[in-house]
Amino acid sequence: MERVDGESISRLLRAWRGRIDARTVRELRGVVPRPGRRLSQAHVARMTGVSEGWYRALEAGRRQDFSENFLLRVAQALRLSEAETLTLFLAVCGRRPPGSGREQTDLPPGVKALLEQQVSYPAYLSDLAWNVVAANSLMGEWFPWVLRPKPNLMRWALLHPEAREQMLDWEDSCARTYLAMLRVAANSNPGNGELRALVEEILDADADCRRIWAEEFDVVEHRDGHVFRLRLPYHGRREIRVTSHVLLPIQRTDLRFVFITPADGWAGI
Repeated sequence: MERVDGESISRLLRAWRGRIDARTVRELRGVVPRPGRRLSQAHVARMTGVSEGWYRALEAGRRQDFSENFLLRVAQALRLSEAETLTLFLAVCGRRPPGSGREQTDLPPGVKALLEQQVSYPAYLSDLAWNVVAANSLMGEWFPWVLRPKPNLMRWALLHPEAREQMLDWEDSCARTYLAMLRVAANSNPGNGELRALVEEILDADADCRRIWAEEFDVVEHRDGHVFRLRLPYHGRREIRVTSHVLLPIQRTDLRFVFITPADGWAGI
């Protein structure tokens, strides 16, 4: 598999390099001997600040400890598109480029329309730090906290007193799961200052969360398919069982599209 993967990215890198006319590259002006039309491996190495052998290892598909900064410089040198840069990163290190999809502030129109037109189930969009960036009307009726300024799922579920009343079996069904999710996120995004600050805030503010964090070492990536029990004012404080579903919009992989459905059909909801 490694050989096949390496061969694939090798062919792409050679093709991307071959489409560039070295005579048009500003960084190569004044280089002696003057470059001809063909952009060589040595040229790319010079443009990215590494040895020719280091760049040759990348183009040969050999596994090395290539840094994100180096791969970004390669993408710039080869004038790669966003999709080509994504392909380079996924092939070489198995992850997306840093900041991929996070520069956008507007919601994709299709995702926003899907959220607004969802009238059967509560639904919302949250970012990597569980800030709720949008919610449909039914979500606001079930969970009015999403209508407050700067709503955050983790902050509400783990720190707000009403969460312990409305989410039954709070410690086992809610706190342990959400803290396990925070542990995964914090280790997956060590450079995310907002996420790191959220974890620190929760652990500093609540003794139960500190105890669970110290006792448990479970990790949970998401809550998709999780069944939990609620007692909400919207339902006259009758107990209901619901299931959460988590989707990732392909246009904004930094967002989670979450909707909640009845676990026991529509009876009593």
